[in-house]
Amino acid sequence: MGEATGLMRLIRQDKPGQPESFEIRTSESLASRIDNIAGYLRIGGGVVGFITLLGASIGLMNIMMVSVTERTREIGIRKALGATPLRIRQQFLAEAIVICLMGGIAGVVFGLLVGNLMSSLISSGGFVVPWLWIFVGLVVCVVVGLLSGYYPAYRASRLDPIESLRFE
Repeated sequence: MGEATGLMRLIRQDKPGQPESFEIRTSESLASRIDNIAGYLRIGGGVVGFITLLGASIGLMNIMMVSVTERTREIGIRKALGATPLRIRQQFLAEAIVICLMGGIAGVVFGLLVGNLMSSLISSGGFVVPWLWIFVGLVVCVVVGLLSGYYPAYRASRLDPIESLRFE
């Protein structure tokens, strides 16, 4: 950098003590700007992902609440036959987790296909399977299923069997 600056000052005939009439850019400065932009993109992607997860969890909770309402009679029959509130909660939580995992697996497959398609179009890279991120994504699906399915499962487990059997 020093040699290039000295040579350019000679070529441009810049006097000593005078500011340089040129600018030297390095790949390091370009890389730092790209890293800065990538950081903003990561933050933006995280915010969009969080909002999407929040909306999906609210939607799942709504679906599970409708399921509890539609299956009130079934819940009453199960309770009348001896099902404990714990078993009722487990049933609805398992359903919520399965619904989330189905969406998560579809997302993983779609992400693998699109990501590797883009990679093959941009470069000649091989097929990549990011196992860590797949695992993290599926764990997030289970957590979202637990969080959004707990309240409907709790409500289902608290239903009175006699009132549930009368429900139409």
